[in-house]
Amino acid sequence: MIIVTVKTTPKSEYKQEYIKQFNEIATVVRQETGCLEYELYQKDEENPEVFIFERWDSKEHLDAHLKSEHMIQFFSYTSSWFEKKVMDVYEL
Repeated sequence: MIIVTVKTTPKSEYKQEYIKQFNEIATVVRQETGCLEYELYQKDEENPEVFIFERWDSKEHLDAHLKSEHMIQFFSYTSSWFEKKVMDVYEL
């Protein structure tokens, strides 16, 4: 099993739009083969950080997810919206 954590700090003017776009793409991602969990969390409305937690059956499933057309488009569309973005991948 693969665990992915992504800690992001969207620019203030993009935070709500990012959450909206994430929630839209999440409905597609959750249907991908190998996706066990795909969620976004925030401490509160005032805090700029958002945290993404993902669980995948395997590294191959995660790799396919990251190379999917919808994710490439999502990353391209949202890439300039962040002050900071850190992704960590753990293998169980």
